[in-house]
Amino acid sequence: MPQSTAITVRTASAAYDVLVGRGLVRQVAVQVHLRGVRPAAAAVVCDSAVEPAARVVAQEFEAQGARACVLPVRASEAGKSLEALGDLCDRMLAAGIDRAGTVVAVGGGVVGDLAGFAAATYMRGIPCVQVPTTLLAMVDAAVGGKTAVNVVRADGSLAKNALGSFAQPRLVACDPDLLATLPARELRSGLAECVKHAVIADPAQLGWITERADPILAHDPDTLGELVVRNVRIKASIVGADEREDGVRAVLNLGHTFGHAIEALAHGQLTHGEAVAVGTVAACRLGASVAGCAGAVEDAVRTTLARVGLPVRLPVALPLGALMDAMASDKKRRAGEARLVVPHALGDVRVHAGVPPERVREAWAAVGAA
Repeated sequence: MPQSTAITVRTASAAYDVLVGRGLVRQVAVQVHLRGVRPAAAAVVCDSAVEPAARVVAQEFEAQGARACVLPVRASEAGKSLEALGDLCDRMLAAGIDRAGTVVAVGGGVVGDLAGFAAATYMRGIPCVQVPTTLLAMVDAAVGGKTAVNVVRADGSLAKNALGSFAQPRLVACDPDLLATLPARELRSGLAECVKHAVIADPAQLGWITERADPILAHDPDTLGELVVRNVRIKASIVGADEREDGVRAVLNLGHTFGHAIEALAHGQLTHGEAVAVGTVAACRLGASVAGCAGAVEDAVRTTLARVGLPVRLPVALPLGALMDAMASDKKRRAGEARLVVPHALGDVRVHAGVPPERVREAWAAVGAA
């Protein structure tokens, strides 16, 4: 692939580039300056596991004349909280970050969400730059401007992403070299989103992933760079058409309503990507019964997921009734009604409301619900 590829995301509120290329971690500050953002100070928020990369980014901002501080945060769903947001803002204040500052998020989806929401609300909003370090964040979470923290309900359960905002970044810099040390399980989790994108808008990508599974799983940076470019283009086109998820952007939730229910009951046994993989298979089965989707769609999805080592069934037989209840509390319900993304064919997915419960139960049974 070329040294770097730029994909422009154009939304109603902003336009910005997603850069994909090896070595970009050392060019973030220069690329930000080239786009007219010249911060007096940079708050580099990071997962402690990638703090060395964050320090490289901070040094590059200092070389461009900005003060820079590295602020590690806890990269877990439990740590993506209002308390963590308040603590981060306190540390930014102590570091002297003001309205002339910029937040730079270096990490996976949790860091991007937390740092992005901090940037959106700190002093009524300052620029944010995303430097994703996981495949999942590169192809999905860092692109599109969704930022949020979780809220703990009165009963102790977690309401994921219940408090947040749409706030587009000024730049997203994806460096495939940062994936070299990504654990294999986390790499596979990102591939679940790539399979989802293939079903939505690029059926040929299923075969592409299957054929290149070995170099992908071997962390080959050039192959991973091509994969990121393909998927960012899909995400950018959908986000550009519907910034705030009022319409077509909802198709990006393919597999997620099922997946979020799995996550709620699996209690950490599955990663987000693993839950989405199983949820995507369930959505394909739902498509067969609700939309007349050919069984070949489900077969193709199962084949690709299995080839890269992702689950196509629940690892344990979670109770069907509890899964249905978890779906009923999904935050994407509207007017009390679930909205499920259903494949009609590869490359043709649609949002359905009022799906008969028995059809949903059949889909759950197909992936091993008890």
